[in-house]
Amino acid sequence: MISAKPRFLVAALVVIAVLVLPAAAQASSYDLAISETQSATVIEKGGLVTFTADVVNQGTRAENVYVELSSLGGHGRGADDPYLSFSTSQGTCSDQSGPAYGTVYNLIVCELGPLAPGARAQITAVVKANQSAHYFAYLLPNANEGGYQDADNSDNVVFSRVTASTPPLISGSPKIKLSGLPKGCATGDFTFTAVAKIDGVKKVSASLFYYAEGEGESWKKTANGSRLTAKVDSSRLSNELGLSYELMIKAKLGGGRHFSKSATFELC
Repeated sequence: MISAKPRFLVAALVVIAVLVLPAAAQASSYDLAISETQSATVIEKGGLVTFTADVVNQGTRAENVYVELSSLGGHGRGADDPYLSFSTSQGTCSDQSGPAYGTVYNLIVCELGPLAPGARAQITAVVKANQSAHYFAYLLPNANEGGYQDADNSDNVVFSRVTASTPPLISGSPKIKLSGLPKGCATGDFTFTAVAKIDGVKKVSASLFYYAEGEGESWKKTANGSRLTAKVDSSRLSNELGLSYELMIKAKLGGGRHFSKSATFELC
């Protein structure tokens, strides 16, 4: 004879099996996952980057698959990074780029068709990186809507960044010579030297505006004479898309006169 306590446990297990297991089984029936790799994270402006998006059906039922590939530049605006070519292992893709809010948004929508449990599909796209941008690969519920959801929503979208590297923009007096600047975007700390080839220079100063925890603060170095060497600490810079920094050099003479030169650069 089964005691009362075991009968209670058996009844509880039956209730759990009836109420919980069908819901879990249903939730696990549909489960797509997307991942993406890229050929470069930093590239010279105008260079080509290849993106490869992989979709796998981790669920127990076949499902029609829709994917969007797109990019955004600084401040959420469309990036000037057109898709030059694209292909897919099954189904079709179309370029649906177009203007909006005063800029062009580049995007591709792929209709891959049914994907059986355990099966994979792959999309390859080549982009011309004219500016730094974030790149996204989304699963879609259909070709016209966003917001795909399944048993595990954590792997329904992936994003990455590509920095389109450009040399620092130099302007100002040719009588101030700058060396030690990064060749493109700054990948880390760098030490520069400013030499003022001007008679009568009293001091050389360098200033830079840092961002720290959402606010800014000024950094300044000064040296007597015509030569200044200083280090820029990249850990105090932000690599937010669209953000650049201006390193300002001033060579001060007597009577309030000065010559200046600037170098504008970005962080990778």
